[in-house]
Amino acid sequence: MKKLLLFTLALFLGVSFQALGKKPEILWRKLLKENANCVTWVSVTVKLEISAGGRSLPPQEQKLEALGTIIAEDGLTVLSLNKVDPTANILSRIRTPGASVNVNYTEVMLLMQDGTEVPAKLLLKDVDLDLAYVLPIKERKDEYKEVIFSKVPSQAKQKVDPLILDEVVSIGKLRQTLYRQSTLQRGWVNAVIQKPRKYFVIENTSPGTPVFDQRGKWLGVVVYKMVGGRPSEIVTLPASDVLEIAQQVRTRTQ
Repeated sequence: MKKLLLFTLALFLGVSFQALGKKPEILWRKLLKENANCVTWVSVTVKLEISAGGRSLPPQEQKLEALGTIIAEDGLTVLSLNKVDPTANILSRIRTPGASVNVNYTEVMLLMQDGTEVPAKLLLKDVDLDLAYVLPIKERKDEYKEVIFSKVPSQAKQKVDPLILDEVVSIGKLRQTLYRQSTLQRGWVNAVIQKPRKYFVIENTSPGTPVFDQRGKWLGVVVYKMVGGRPSEIVTLPASDVLEIAQQVRTRTQ
């Protein structure tokens, strides 16, 4: 009888732990189903003017694409600046003292999942935090009047930092060659940096994408840690910082 009770208890605990193990996966799949389009591809066309060694090179034009996270209902989107600004990459190759790169954005588009291209403008470039904010152009609303922007789910009301080894996920999208299919990437928190600025070091993430905890709450956006004006490690900037800077951007542009 005692053995039967022990077997029953072990079986119950095994089923319980198995259910608990599946719970975040079920929640995350639901998160993706309901919020996949809070991530969008952003296309930019840039005109580059490069000066080095006292000479100016002929202007060049580049078209770049990067993933961004929609953080407001009006389509305000945040992304990794390094993905849409080749300055750091160009300067690392020139290696000439006094070299400079001037980047002019001639076209910015949000590439929606249904194929609609939403004209936008660059509001802010923050080199130190590797952030770029873009906003759809209201005056050209007739070009995207059917679009409803799906903003990232809200962060937790009580701001609790993730713990080392916590499992998290980030929402992303594949490139056009794979039909911009939405993805979930599972990762783990390797470190929490508190000073001089808070960052979460999370593996298996892509710049510009949002990261969520096991409850499906938004933790932050993936960017590069900048050192000497150049990208180094991939980190996650907390959601509260992303939103605070967004508010400052709106205040300045009103």
